[in-house]
Amino acid sequence: MPSDFDISQAAAAVYAESLLQLANETGEAEAIGAQLQQLQELWKADPEFAAMMSSAAIDVGARRGSLRKAFGGERVHRWVLNLLLVMNDKRRSMILPAVCAAYRRKLDHQLQREEVFVTSAVPLDDPQRARLREQIKRLTGHDADLFEAVDPHVLGGMRVQVGDRLYDMSVQRRLRDVRSALFAATEKHLLAGVGRFVKEA
Repeated sequence: MPSDFDISQAAAAVYAESLLQLANETGEAEAIGAQLQQLQELWKADPEFAAMMSSAAIDVGARRGSLRKAFGGERVHRWVLNLLLVMNDKRRSMILPAVCAAYRRKLDHQLQREEVFVTSAVPLDDPQRARLREQIKRLTGHDADLFEAVDPHVLGGMRVQVGDRLYDMSVQRRLRDVRSALFAATEKHLLAGVGRFVKEA
């Protein structure tokens, strides 16, 4: 039996596919994708917005009015606003982040772009982004759609995930490799000493 998560993901894919088809008809797929990305970031940054979209206690009509007030008047593309209103009327507004993510994946596939998740100790600058995009292009043959995160615990360099492949280029990783190599060498030396001791005994 499909779980609630599976059902939500399936619904998100349907909404995303429908919106992408509409956007493709007028050549606005990337512009709408950018607006959905902004909505996804708003969800993460604004707990009140996330709560308003997620709460089952909020009346559908009241939420519809709030959405029109917040995003009407050409603040977002009419199809993005219509998406929000339809999801609200169908009591699906809580899956907005999943719809945004599904649209992004479908658009990346359409444009032959590769989702690349980058974690670095400090924000990347434009030259670093350009070099990274060149490297990803050489590795995959696709353009990179970068998702950036900052983690002070990453000691120098960066971690880059492309699909299910993780490229750890941090100093932290190199230090772990050195420790592992030292441990392996020490263990080998100790085992050799034990072997000599056993033979001599």
